[in-house]
Amino acid sequence: MAKPTSEQLTKINQKALQPLTDDQAHVFQARIIGTKRIDKYKMKITPNFLRKMADQVKEGVALLVDHPWQKWDALSFPYGRTFDSRIVEEGGELELYGDHYMAKGLEANGISTDQLATGIDSGTIFDTSAGFVTTKHNCSICGGDYFRGAECSHMRGQEYEGKECLVLADDGYIMENSIVFDGGYEGAGITRGSLSIKPSVESESQQKNEYEQLPLDAKSLDGDGRVFYFFSNKGGMNAFVSKQHQTLEQAKTQAEGDDTVTEEQKAALAASQTQTIALTAANSVLGQVRATLGVENDADITSKLATLSAQAADGAVYKTKVTEQACGAGVRALGEAFNTETMKAMLSHLPVSEIEKIGATYEAQAQAALGGGGRHTEGDNPDLPAGAANGTAPTNTQAAGQKTPEQLQTEAKEAARADAIAALKNTGRSNLLKEDK
Repeated sequence: MAKPTSEQLTKINQKALQPLTDDQAHVFQARIIGTKRIDKYKMKITPNFLRKMADQVKEGVALLVDHPWQKWDALSFPYGRTFDSRIVEEGGELELYGDHYMAKGLEANGISTDQLATGIDSGTIFDTSAGFVTTKHNCSICGGDYFRGAECSHMRGQEYEGKECLVLADDGYIMENSIVFDGGYEGAGITRGSLSIKPSVESESQQKNEYEQLPLDAKSLDGDGRVFYFFSNKGGMNAFVSKQHQTLEQAKTQAEGDDTVTEEQKAALAASQTQTIALTAANSVLGQVRATLGVENDADITSKLATLSAQAADGAVYKTKVTEQACGAGVRALGEAFNTETMKAMLSHLPVSEIEKIGATYEAQAQAALGGGGRHTEGDNPDLPAGAANGTAPTNTQAAGQKTPEQLQTEAKEAARADAIAALKNTGRSNLLKEDK
């Protein structure tokens, strides 16, 4: 790990009670946090809050390992401290970088600063995570306090007129920056589920009541209104509150039982809740509609529906045409035995492709029943059978192998019926085809 420069050493020794030499300190730089959208909690750090954190990092905040404070009953031992900061613009967003130092040879809880320095130099320790508190939470849509229902009825993550609602953290303070690990050390890592750790039996009730994770549907904060965060560049962020949060339903219940709340305030809270629930449901439905239609914006839904409606109308006309053609072929194949109305009712439940197959079957059987159709003479040469001209009954050597029209009609009826049953079975509607009487 690099030694501090003379300028860095001067800043470090402004923090140290006993001056350090360049051989007694490890230094490194880390990106701590920035103004990019934080997906998990649908929030952003404002430039105003980031600048305040930069000042606090420059003054010096603790360098910890794996956020021990968020376990509440664990010992939080600082292995180092920040001594300088800078804000850099990257990709249109602001990023806070901090310079950290550790005194060589320190050891606590089985971890030494020299071990940490070796891990950083070798690249096996590469992730840092900021622990901070927010005290001001603005809605990106209306600008009101997001956790005060009277000021804001929007829900984070939902879109309003094409703009996403985000919680803008505009004030607070940074408590520490932690070195965190990805495996290799039991219990360490990017701690995403800190509150799932079992507390001691003696303090379980107190801790459960006073510290719990902040869900995304929370719309009010009890107590001092602080939200605690620990943030990782890789693992995202976890948030929890020092006292029980309130959802909209809980806030409404409390207001109804609070004598200090006026009827007008109760009515406003109820209206706010109703509006929020309705907007949340509407946005959820719109999201499903957009996904189904394959469009990105709400404005495209109407035009897409108009196109689909026109296509559906054309499809209905074509289906009627194909059904009429199939029934016409059925009449030619079966004559009076073909029940047109019943067949139309059955075909109405089938897709066009199946109706076309049934129509083709009827048409083939009609051609067979009618002898192939078309003209049977050519010019003046009718090619009559021998003896036909003098009244003698013609002989037909193939008569034994030919079928009567009645037989052909029966075969056509059975073949068409089998096709119809098969098609209806594919759609689960075989019960619509009744047995012939």
